[in-house]
Amino acid sequence: MDITKRIKHYLIIQCILTAAVVLVMMQFNLPPMFLIITAAGEGVIIISAVLTIMKPLNSLQKILEKSISAGKFEENPRPQPEEFPFLTEIMTLLVQCAQETTRKNAAEIFDKQAELTALQSQINPHFLYNTLESVRGQALIDGNIEIAKMMEALSAFFRYSISRKGSLVRLRDELANIENYMMIQRYRFNNRFAMEILIDEDDEEAYDYKIPKLIIQPVVENAIFHGLEESLEGGIVTIEVIVTEKNLIITVSDNGKGMDADTLTDLNQRIHSQIIPLDRQEGKGTANTGIGLLNIHKRIQLLFGEEYGLSVYSTGNQGTDVEITVPVHYERITE
Repeated sequence: MDITKRIKHYLIIQCILTAAVVLVMMQFNLPPMFLIITAAGEGVIIISAVLTIMKPLNSLQKILEKSISAGKFEENPRPQPEEFPFLTEIMTLLVQCAQETTRKNAAEIFDKQAELTALQSQINPHFLYNTLESVRGQALIDGNIEIAKMMEALSAFFRYSISRKGSLVRLRDELANIENYMMIQRYRFNNRFAMEILIDEDDEEAYDYKIPKLIIQPVVENAIFHGLEESLEGGIVTIEVIVTEKNLIITVSDNGKGMDADTLTDLNQRIHSQIIPLDRQEGKGTANTGIGLLNIHKRIQLLFGEEYGLSVYSTGNQGTDVEITVPVHYERITE
Protein backbone atom coordinates (compact mmCIF):
# COMPACT_ATOMS: atom_id res chain seq x y z
CA MET A 1 0.00 0.00 0.00
CA ASP A 2 1.25 3.54 -0.79
CA ILE A 3 2.67 5.33 2.26
CA THR A 4 0.31 8.29 1.81
CA LYS A 5 -2.69 5.96 1.95
CA ARG A 6 -1.32 4.33 5.12
CA ILE A 7 -0.96 7.71 6.81
CA LYS A 8 -4.52 8.65 5.83
CA HIS A 9 -5.79 5.38 7.31
CA TYR A 10 -3.89 5.98 10.55
CA LEU A 11 -5.23 9.51 10.87
CA ILE A 12 -8.80 8.39 10.21
CA ILE A 13 -8.49 5.60 12.81
CA GLN A 14 -7.04 8.01 15.34
CA CYS A 15 -9.83 10.53 14.81
CA ILE A 16 -12.46 7.81 15.19
CA LEU A 17 -10.83 6.47 18.37
CA THR A 18 -10.55 9.94 19.87
CA ALA A 19 -14.17 10.73 19.11
CA ALA A 20 -15.26 7.33 20.50
CA VAL A 21 -13.30 7.83 23.72
CA VAL A 22 -14.81 11.26 24.28
CA LEU A 23 -18.33 9.95 23.68
CA VAL A 24 -17.84 6.92 25.94
CA MET A 25 -16.39 9.02 28.77
CA MET A 26 -19.23 11.51 28.48
CA GLN A 27 -21.82 8.72 28.44
CA PHE A 28 -20.48 6.52 31.26
CA ASN A 29 -18.42 8.98 33.29
CA LEU A 30 -15.37 6.65 33.13
CA PRO A 31 -12.33 7.06 35.41
CA PRO A 32 -9.11 8.80 34.21
CA MET A 33 -7.32 5.42 33.91
CA PHE A 34 -9.39 4.66 30.84
CA LEU A 35 -8.20 7.90 29.25
CA ILE A 36 -4.57 6.93 29.99
CA ILE A 37 -5.03 3.55 28.33
CA THR A 38 -6.64 5.17 25.30
CA ALA A 39 -3.83 7.72 25.05
CA ALA A 40 -1.29 4.91 25.18
CA GLY A 41 -3.11 3.17 22.33
CA GLU A 42 -3.06 6.34 20.27
CA GLY A 43 0.65 6.67 21.01
CA VAL A 44 1.24 3.21 19.59
CA ILE A 45 -0.63 4.22 16.44
CA ILE A 46 1.43 7.41 16.10
CA ILE A 47 4.72 5.55 16.61
CA SER A 48 3.64 2.98 14.01
CA ALA A 49 2.86 5.79 11.55
CA VAL A 50 6.23 7.46 12.16
CA LEU A 51 8.07 4.15 11.67
CA THR A 52 6.10 3.56 8.47
CA ILE A 53 7.32 6.93 7.16
CA MET A 54 10.89 6.53 8.36
CA LYS A 55 11.46 3.04 6.96
CA PRO A 56 11.29 3.98 3.25
CA LEU A 57 13.12 7.24 3.97
CA ASN A 58 15.96 5.28 5.56
CA SER A 59 15.93 2.91 2.60
CA LEU A 60 16.15 5.86 0.21
CA GLN A 61 19.02 7.34 2.22
CA LYS A 62 20.94 4.05 1.98
CA ILE A 63 20.30 3.88 -1.78
CA LEU A 64 21.59 7.43 -2.27
CA GLU A 65 24.65 6.88 -0.07
CA LYS A 66 25.49 3.66 -1.94
CA SER A 67 24.96 5.29 -5.34
CA ILE A 68 27.07 8.34 -4.47
CA SER A 69 29.87 6.12 -3.16
CA ALA A 70 29.78 3.98 -6.32
CA GLY A 71 29.46 7.03 -8.57
CA LYS A 72 26.45 5.50 -10.32
CA PHE A 73 22.69 5.76 -9.77
CA GLU A 74 20.44 2.75 -10.26
CA GLU A 75 17.52 3.35 -12.61
CA ASN A 76 15.44 0.57 -10.94
CA PRO A 77 16.20 0.95 -7.22
CA ARG A 78 14.90 -1.05 -4.28
CA PRO A 79 12.52 -0.75 -2.44
CA GLN A 80 9.83 -0.91 -5.10
CA PRO A 81 8.18 2.40 -6.07
CA GLU A 82 4.81 1.47 -4.52
CA GLU A 83 6.43 1.39 -1.07
CA PHE A 84 7.61 4.96 -1.33
CA PRO A 85 5.86 7.56 -3.50
CA PHE A 86 7.88 9.47 -6.13
CA LEU A 87 10.92 7.19 -5.63
CA THR A 88 11.10 6.42 -9.36
CA GLU A 89 10.82 10.12 -10.21
CA ILE A 90 13.51 11.04 -7.68
CA MET A 91 15.95 8.43 -8.94
CA THR A 92 15.25 9.30 -12.59
CA LEU A 93 15.98 12.96 -11.85
CA LEU A 94 19.21 12.03 -10.09
CA VAL A 95 20.28 9.87 -13.05
CA GLN A 96 19.55 12.73 -15.46
CA CYS A 97 21.49 15.19 -13.28
CA ALA A 98 24.43 12.79 -13.10
CA GLN A 99 24.40 12.29 -16.88
CA GLU A 100 24.21 16.04 -17.53
CA THR A 101 27.09 16.67 -15.14
CA THR A 102 29.15 13.97 -16.85
CA ARG A 103 28.35 15.45 -20.27
CA LYS A 104 29.36 18.96 -19.20
CA ASN A 105 32.57 17.69 -17.63
CA ALA A 106 33.39 15.74 -20.79
CA ALA A 107 32.68 18.83 -22.91
CA GLU A 108 35.05 20.88 -20.77
CA ILE A 109 37.73 18.19 -21.12
CA PHE A 110 37.28 18.19 -24.89
CA ASP A 111 37.56 21.98 -24.93
CA LYS A 112 40.76 21.80 -22.90
CA GLN A 113 42.16 19.13 -25.20
CA ALA A 114 41.30 21.22 -28.25
CA GLU A 115 42.90 24.26 -26.65
CA LEU A 116 46.03 22.25 -25.82
CA THR A 117 46.20 20.96 -29.40
CA ALA A 118 45.87 24.52 -30.68
CA LEU A 119 48.62 25.70 -28.37
CA GLN A 120 50.88 22.88 -29.51
CA SER A 121 50.21 23.87 -33.11
CA GLN A 122 51.10 27.50 -32.48
CA ILE A 123 54.86 27.11 -32.77
CA ASN A 124 55.68 30.75 -33.36
CA PRO A 125 52.67 31.32 -35.69
CA HIS A 126 53.81 34.85 -36.48
CA PHE A 127 56.90 33.36 -38.07
CA LEU A 128 54.66 31.19 -40.25
CA TYR A 129 52.36 34.08 -41.21
CA ASN A 130 55.28 36.42 -41.94
CA THR A 131 56.99 33.75 -44.07
CA LEU A 132 53.83 33.12 -46.10
CA GLU A 133 53.30 36.86 -46.52
CA SER A 134 56.90 37.25 -47.71
CA VAL A 135 56.40 34.47 -50.29
CA ARG A 136 53.14 36.11 -51.39
CA GLY A 137 54.84 39.49 -51.72
CA GLN A 138 57.64 38.03 -53.80
CA ALA A 139 55.10 36.23 -56.02
CA LEU A 140 53.31 39.53 -56.65
CA ILE A 141 56.62 41.20 -57.50
CA ASP A 142 57.36 38.39 -59.95
CA GLY A 143 53.88 38.68 -61.44
CA ASN A 144 52.85 35.17 -60.33
CA ILE A 145 49.25 35.89 -59.32
CA GLU A 146 48.33 32.21 -58.80
CA ILE A 147 51.10 31.65 -56.25
CA ALA A 148 50.15 34.88 -54.48
CA LYS A 149 46.50 33.79 -54.22
CA MET A 150 47.48 30.38 -52.90
CA MET A 151 49.79 31.89 -50.26
CA GLU A 152 46.97 34.20 -49.18
CA ALA A 153 44.54 31.27 -48.92
CA LEU A 154 47.08 29.14 -47.04
CA SER A 155 47.81 31.92 -44.56
CA ALA A 156 44.09 32.53 -43.92
CA PHE A 157 43.47 28.78 -43.51
CA PHE A 158 46.22 28.37 -40.91
CA ARG A 159 45.18 31.52 -39.08
CA TYR A 160 41.59 30.28 -38.79
CA SER A 161 42.54 26.72 -37.85
CA ILE A 162 44.85 27.59 -34.96
CA SER A 163 43.11 30.71 -33.70
CA ARG A 164 41.60 30.56 -30.18
CA LYS A 165 38.27 32.25 -30.79
CA GLY A 166 36.16 29.71 -28.94
CA SER A 167 34.47 26.43 -29.76
CA LEU A 168 31.58 28.00 -31.71
CA VAL A 169 31.82 30.06 -34.90
CA ARG A 170 29.42 31.42 -37.48
CA LEU A 171 28.59 29.11 -40.37
CA ARG A 172 29.78 31.75 -42.85
CA ASP A 173 33.24 31.78 -41.22
CA GLU A 174 33.48 27.98 -41.39
CA LEU A 175 32.47 28.04 -45.07
CA ALA A 176 34.97 30.81 -45.85
CA ASN A 177 37.70 28.67 -44.31
CA ILE A 178 36.64 25.74 -46.48
CA GLU A 179 36.81 27.97 -49.58
CA ASN A 180 40.44 28.70 -48.73
CA TYR A 181 41.10 25.00 -48.14
CA MET A 182 39.55 24.05 -51.48
CA MET A 183 41.59 26.70 -53.31
CA ILE A 184 44.75 25.08 -51.96
CA GLN A 185 43.59 21.56 -52.87
CA ARG A 186 42.49 22.57 -56.37
CA TYR A 187 45.92 24.03 -56.97
CA ARG A 188 47.55 20.89 -55.57
CA PHE A 189 45.42 18.51 -57.68
CA ASN A 190 45.43 20.68 -60.82
CA ASN A 191 41.71 21.55 -60.65
CA ARG A 192 40.57 17.93 -60.82
CA PHE A 193 37.53 18.69 -58.66
CA ALA A 194 35.27 21.57 -57.65
CA MET A 195 33.03 22.55 -54.76
CA GLU A 196 29.55 24.04 -54.58
CA ILE A 197 27.58 25.35 -51.60
CA LEU A 198 23.78 25.07 -51.69
CA ILE A 199 21.67 27.17 -49.32
CA ASP A 200 18.06 28.04 -50.15
CA GLU A 201 17.25 31.75 -50.26
CA ASP A 202 14.74 31.26 -47.44
CA ASP A 203 17.50 29.73 -45.29
CA GLU A 204 20.22 32.35 -45.83
CA GLU A 205 19.95 33.41 -42.18
CA ALA A 206 21.76 30.13 -41.48
CA TYR A 207 25.01 31.86 -42.43
CA ASP A 208 24.94 33.55 -39.01
CA TYR A 209 24.05 30.45 -36.99
CA LYS A 210 26.66 29.20 -34.55
CA ILE A 211 28.23 25.78 -35.15
CA PRO A 212 31.24 24.00 -33.59
CA LYS A 213 34.49 25.14 -35.17
CA LEU A 214 36.16 22.85 -37.73
CA ILE A 215 33.37 20.28 -38.09
CA ILE A 216 32.93 20.69 -41.87
CA GLN A 217 36.51 21.02 -43.17
CA PRO A 218 37.62 17.54 -41.95
CA VAL A 219 34.58 16.02 -43.71
CA VAL A 220 35.48 17.84 -46.93
CA GLU A 221 39.06 16.59 -46.53
CA ASN A 222 37.79 13.01 -46.19
CA ALA A 223 35.62 13.48 -49.29
CA ILE A 224 38.72 14.49 -51.28
CA PHE A 225 41.19 11.89 -50.05
CA HIS A 226 38.82 8.92 -49.68
CA GLY A 227 36.30 9.68 -52.41
CA LEU A 228 37.78 11.85 -55.14
CA GLU A 229 41.56 11.41 -55.03
CA GLU A 230 41.45 8.67 -57.67
CA SER A 231 39.14 10.68 -59.95
CA LEU A 232 40.94 12.18 -62.92
CA GLU A 233 38.30 14.84 -63.56
CA GLY A 234 34.73 15.87 -62.78
CA GLY A 235 34.94 15.38 -59.01
CA ILE A 236 32.51 17.57 -57.07
CA VAL A 237 32.14 18.22 -53.33
CA THR A 238 28.71 19.63 -52.49
CA ILE A 239 27.85 21.28 -49.17
CA GLU A 240 24.09 21.59 -48.70
CA VAL A 241 22.61 23.48 -45.75
CA ILE A 242 18.98 22.91 -44.71
CA VAL A 243 17.22 24.67 -41.83
CA THR A 244 14.30 22.99 -40.05
CA GLU A 245 12.29 24.20 -37.09
CA LYS A 246 14.80 22.79 -34.59
CA ASN A 247 17.86 21.65 -36.52
CA LEU A 248 20.57 22.86 -38.85
CA ILE A 249 21.44 20.00 -41.22
CA ILE A 250 24.71 20.23 -43.15
CA THR A 251 25.32 17.53 -45.76
CA VAL A 252 28.73 17.11 -47.38
CA SER A 253 28.46 14.98 -50.53
CA ASP A 254 30.92 13.77 -53.11
CA ASN A 255 30.49 11.89 -56.39
CA GLY A 256 33.48 9.66 -55.77
CA LYS A 257 33.95 5.93 -55.37
CA GLY A 258 31.70 5.53 -52.32
CA MET A 259 31.87 2.36 -50.23
CA ASP A 260 30.16 -1.01 -49.97
CA ALA A 261 27.48 -1.86 -47.39
CA ASP A 262 29.81 -3.71 -44.99
CA THR A 263 32.37 -0.89 -44.95
CA LEU A 264 29.61 1.68 -44.42
CA THR A 265 28.07 -0.30 -41.54
CA ASP A 266 31.46 -0.69 -39.84
CA LEU A 267 32.21 3.02 -40.23
CA ASN A 268 28.86 4.12 -38.74
CA GLN A 269 29.25 1.67 -35.86
CA ARG A 270 32.65 3.10 -34.98
CA ILE A 271 31.38 6.67 -35.27
CA HIS A 272 28.40 6.01 -32.99
CA SER A 273 30.32 3.83 -30.56
CA GLN A 274 30.29 4.98 -26.94
CA ILE A 275 34.00 4.23 -26.71
CA ILE A 276 36.44 6.97 -27.68
CA PRO A 277 39.70 5.31 -28.82
CA LEU A 278 42.73 6.33 -26.78
CA ASP A 279 45.06 5.71 -29.69
CA ARG A 280 44.49 8.68 -31.96
CA GLN A 281 47.22 7.66 -34.38
CA GLU A 282 45.76 7.89 -37.84
CA GLY A 283 45.95 4.73 -39.82
CA LYS A 284 45.19 3.94 -43.41
CA GLY A 285 42.00 3.67 -45.38
CA THR A 286 38.73 4.01 -43.52
CA ALA A 287 40.44 3.95 -40.12
CA ASN A 288 41.65 7.50 -40.76
CA THR A 289 38.16 8.48 -41.87
CA GLY A 290 36.58 6.86 -38.83
CA ILE A 291 38.76 8.64 -36.30
CA GLY A 292 38.21 12.05 -37.89
CA LEU A 293 34.45 11.62 -38.17
CA LEU A 294 34.25 10.07 -34.69
CA ASN A 295 35.95 13.15 -33.26
CA ILE A 296 33.41 15.45 -34.92
CA HIS A 297 30.48 13.28 -33.81
CA LYS A 298 31.61 13.20 -30.18
CA ARG A 299 32.32 16.93 -30.08
CA ILE A 300 28.80 17.69 -31.33
CA GLN A 301 27.18 15.30 -28.85
CA LEU A 302 29.18 16.66 -25.92
CA LEU A 303 28.13 20.20 -26.81
CA PHE A 304 24.47 19.64 -27.70
CA GLY A 305 23.33 16.16 -26.62
CA GLU A 306 22.97 12.65 -28.00
CA GLU A 307 20.19 13.54 -30.47
CA TYR A 308 22.73 15.46 -32.56
CA GLY A 309 25.83 14.34 -34.40
CA LEU A 310 26.95 12.81 -37.67
CA SER A 311 25.86 9.95 -39.93
CA VAL A 312 27.30 8.57 -43.17
CA TYR A 313 25.36 7.31 -46.19
CA SER A 314 27.06 5.78 -49.21
CA THR A 315 26.75 3.45 -52.19
CA GLY A 316 29.62 1.88 -54.08
CA ASN A 317 30.68 3.93 -57.14
CA GLN A 318 27.94 6.49 -56.43
CA GLY A 319 29.54 8.73 -53.84
CA THR A 320 29.13 9.42 -50.15
CA ASP A 321 26.94 11.73 -48.07
CA VAL A 322 27.96 12.82 -44.57
CA GLU A 323 25.07 14.43 -42.67
CA ILE A 324 25.86 16.74 -39.74
CA THR A 325 22.98 17.77 -37.45
CA VAL A 326 23.22 20.56 -34.86
CA PRO A 327 20.51 22.67 -33.18
CA VAL A 328 19.56 26.03 -34.66
CA HIS A 329 19.85 29.30 -32.73
CA TYR A 330 22.25 27.70 -30.26
CA GLU A 331 24.56 29.90 -28.19
CA ARG A 332 26.75 28.11 -25.68
CA ILE A 333 27.20 30.07 -22.45
CA THR A 334 30.73 30.02 -21.08
CA GLU A 335 31.90 31.56 -17.86
